[in-house]
Amino acid sequence: MPLGMIQWSPDTRPDGWYHYQDTTTRGFSLTHISGAGCTVYADVPILPWTAELGTASPNDLVVPFSHDREQSHPGYYSVTLDNGVKTELTVASRAGIARFRFPAGARRILLFKAGASGMSNNGKRAADTSTIKITGNETVTGTVQSGGFCESDTNYVLYFAAKFARPLSSYGIWNRTGKATPGARSVTGHKAGAYVSFPTGTGPVLMKIGISFVSVEGAAKNLATEIPGWNFDVVHAAARKSWTQMLDHVQTSGETPDQRTIFYTGLYHMLLSPNIFSDGNGDYIGFDNKVRRLPAGKAQYANFSDWDIYRSLIQFQALLLPAQTSQMMQSLVRDAEQSGWLPRWPVANDVSYVMGGDSSSILLSNGYAFGARSFDTASALRFMIEGATQPGTGLHGNSERPQLSDYLSKGYVPVSDDQESGASITLEYASADFAVSQFAAAMGDNAHAASLLRSAQNWRKLFDNESGFIRPRTADGNFISGWDPDHSLPHHQKSWDKFDQMGFEEGNTWQYTWMIPHNYAGLFQAMGGNQNVIPKLDKFFVEINGWGKPNFTVANEPDFCAPYAYVWTGNPWKTQEVVDRIRRETFTTKPDGLPGNDDLGATSGVYVWNALGMYPVIQGVGGLVLASPMFPHAVIKFDDGSALEISSKGEGIYVQSVELNGKAYPSAWLPISKLQTGQNRLEFTLGREPNRSWASQPENLPPSFDVSQK
Repeated sequence: MPLGMIQWSPDTRPDGWYHYQDTTTRGFSLTHISGAGCTVYADVPILPWTAELGTASPNDLVVPFSHDREQSHPGYYSVTLDNGVKTELTVASRAGIARFRFPAGARRILLFKAGASGMSNNGKRAADTSTIKITGNETVTGTVQSGGFCESDTNYVLYFAAKFARPLSSYGIWNRTGKATPGARSVTGHKAGAYVSFPTGTGPVLMKIGISFVSVEGAAKNLATEIPGWNFDVVHAAARKSWTQMLDHVQTSGETPDQRTIFYTGLYHMLLSPNIFSDGNGDYIGFDNKVRRLPAGKAQYANFSDWDIYRSLIQFQALLLPAQTSQMMQSLVRDAEQSGWLPRWPVANDVSYVMGGDSSSILLSNGYAFGARSFDTASALRFMIEGATQPGTGLHGNSERPQLSDYLSKGYVPVSDDQESGASITLEYASADFAVSQFAAAMGDNAHAASLLRSAQNWRKLFDNESGFIRPRTADGNFISGWDPDHSLPHHQKSWDKFDQMGFEEGNTWQYTWMIPHNYAGLFQAMGGNQNVIPKLDKFFVEINGWGKPNFTVANEPDFCAPYAYVWTGNPWKTQEVVDRIRRETFTTKPDGLPGNDDLGATSGVYVWNALGMYPVIQGVGGLVLASPMFPHAVIKFDDGSALEISSKGEGIYVQSVELNGKAYPSAWLPISKLQTGQNRLEFTLGREPNRSWASQPENLPPSFDVSQK
């Protein structure tokens, strides 16, 4: 379901991922996150089985399948496995129902692999401990303790409660040895599980299951509340209706079938996470591991891929779903109140500290700027400022901003053998400082707004005038030696990437130097003006999926904003060219049609925004930079009843002129404040040749935010 807790899907390997080239499935697990770079969740794979249970561990059993016997759409998945069992899955928000059609005369067995959660990338961790219990002839309950996202020390506990429409005929358990014990009803341990079987017959086996991160009782209540009956088709229809209503927030016409498929697949990805984390009665487990209860109508959300989604996704969710996004923002505030710091890449109710920066602060500022404002902004600002100004350690033993003392005293994070990503972390902190400064200004805290706007210019501390690029410095203040922006000086421990430069996390100076959208005017002045900037950008965009090269890569988040840098040079037509190439060349309808990890909808967001002809370039500022729309017509419907209609006429990709609500609009910068309550119409006239005068004058460029350099 949109933003749902349960995400019931097939997995093909112990890592808990679905690899399209694989030909066997290990089961249908209850929890997932979409397209992350590391594995987590994939809890309780459930596998229909028709053979005897032999000596092999049931955790290792798989069943062959083929893609031509699969069907899926939002809220529904089905496959007929090679053992003849047709499995259908559909869900509510915290519970799901399955319909298993076994071949006539075959054994009818379901394996609950409670101890087989997805292994982390190092292959060392599945579920630490699992407990499973069979009660009576119709209920299976259990607990899974797992975690280890991106080799972190994260932990979570998942609880589940399953019921069957018909009584069991037999059952049993297995332990870590894999040896089955028929007739036993409960087991606790590593890699534990249970099996249940049903009398032979012709009717389907119906099973429904609820989950919770609080308790087995919570899982059972979620199930009873959300799926009280046994009508699979009713639940399926409700899921499909919910997704239709959600996807109908954006209605397009005039596109090709492939463009339509890619766009709505991307929109679907953007509405999967963050996930509901609280039970239907408001109970949730906090960052202090205490059970808390929210008032009616409130929800706790989890799984914020913050470093990724602050660049494209949260702005879209805030525009479309301000009430739900406000609850997401409040969830981050609650996390901070319980742990002492805003979380970094929170998984369930724990912090993974994946990726550098202070991304949750940017999420909060972006959410507010784009309309999600019903959260405790005073508390949010307090934690944002503390994170930006007070070095220290939080509940989980890490500060929100590692090496903040260096950043505050030197204006940059030095590189060293222990900190190989100091330059990119500096840019992330500067971006966070800017976003917090904008949030502080909106809250009337002008003193912090001013001081953080100054520190947002710390990119200058790493700008190398000789090369015109961001260049790492060591603790003594010197630029690193032996450095050339066009050649690799690899990390000591990451030389596997041929152009993953020392000083930068998952990238190089070509890709990170453009990650200063809050002050492109200052950056371009430092580079020596447009006569230097434009050739450098042209060289950068020779390739648009240049992972491991000194080129743009649509697969890496720091690059997401870079195509729009041309607009600050007064040449928006060059942005229009690059955006069109990204739409045409890097996304397809094939199984590998995403140009990299989707990172919980972040990469999909690039396509969705670019297809609409705009992008939220500046963090913490409620505005969009215009490119050219792919669709002849699109309507974005907001929850308050207002809408933005985007239309284009003419042939080609180059903007000739723009009208907003019937009046000429000469700028490529569209503040959200320009969109009036009610219906708004943004109309593009396109042509086959660039119009080099539209949005080219200084007064029509997007804003830059600088301070005096005296």
